[in-house]
Amino acid sequence: MARMSSSSCVWLPVLVLQCCFQLSASLSYLSAYVKLRYSDRWTNETVASICECGVFGAHSLQKSASGGIVLPNADPLACSMNITFTASHEPWIALIKKGNCSYSQKILAAWRNGASAVVIYNIDGTGNDTNIMSHPDADDAVAIMIGNIQGTEITNLIKSGTDVYMAIAVGKSYSLWSAAKWAYALSFTFIGITAITLFYFAFLFFKRMYRNQQLRMQLREIKRVAESAIAQLEVRTLRRGDPEVDSEETSCAICTDSFQHNEKVTVLPCRHLYHKKCIEPWLLEHPTCPICKYNILKSKMDEESSEQHSSSSSLDVSFCPPVVMTVTSTHQHHTSDVQTSENHVYCGMDVQTQHIYENPAFEEEPQTLEHPNINNQITTNGEV
Repeated sequence: MARMSSSSCVWLPVLVLQCCFQLSASLSYLSAYVKLRYSDRWTNETVASICECGVFGAHSLQKSASGGIVLPNADPLACSMNITFTASHEPWIALIKKGNCSYSQKILAAWRNGASAVVIYNIDGTGNDTNIMSHPDADDAVAIMIGNIQGTEITNLIKSGTDVYMAIAVGKSYSLWSAAKWAYALSFTFIGITAITLFYFAFLFFKRMYRNQQLRMQLREIKRVAESAIAQLEVRTLRRGDPEVDSEETSCAICTDSFQHNEKVTVLPCRHLYHKKCIEPWLLEHPTCPICKYNILKSKMDEESSEQHSSSSSLDVSFCPPVVMTVTSTHQHHTSDVQTSENHVYCGMDVQTQHIYENPAFEEEPQTLEHPNINNQITTNGEV
């Protein structure tokens, strides 16, 4: 997964740069020189004009064309079925208004009727603004767009009976952005992609470091708990006469050797027996019994929780009654309670103290420690 993410990050800048270059190509267009010539009906003078006011379509043939301008019959938008054109001279150029149907449909309708080129003028209210036409289904024709004002003037001249001649020539290539703006945009895009890639790799690096650190901390904690649990396991030395010594039925499940005299063995809480030198490395790696899968850490945690509970309950003791020592005389006919000069009160303290060993195998018989205050003896008639 890490390799896949790294390879995707490497290819990401390349793909973005490719998209930027494709976008730059789509944002460029080719202009067209439009030359008009017609005869004024009132003065009989020839009027000629030329301007770089046309734009070649995105899928148009980029070459020159000329001819008389012809309007579509019946439908100025040329979107109707079986649209026709009436041309009196060859070659001729179709003049169609934008709207209602696609550019491809308009261009194909004029191309099927024999037009040498197609001129589409913009819709009303757009002035002399032009758009870049997309006509992928009609890429074998010369097609340009001109502004609405110019197209409307030519249409009115033709409708008034004036023959208008048009010549189309290839103009210059332009970009929708200036070269300086495009260079700045491309530079900032590249810097941004590089920064995002670096931040992503840095995020992956620190995330992996954090996970490794957490894993090491968990392993250290588990090892510490395992060592503490191992230290409290019962360890004893085998003596002669023990049923495990030289027994064919009992052997160490780790090394598969039988138990011998004077060998130190560890007894797990599940009562399974192993060599001490065999089971301790095993428990550090796998804190479970090799035979029954008993988890020694579970018992360790249970002991710690019980110790915390007992310590908290001992702190809750706030009162204990005084202990009054009484002595009964055997020479009197009745029993009299004789109290000492002062009452000894023992609160929360046992008379006997038992040594607690970390390993239960080394525990000895409890010894009784007498409190010094108990040594006070009361003698009545020579008896204690």
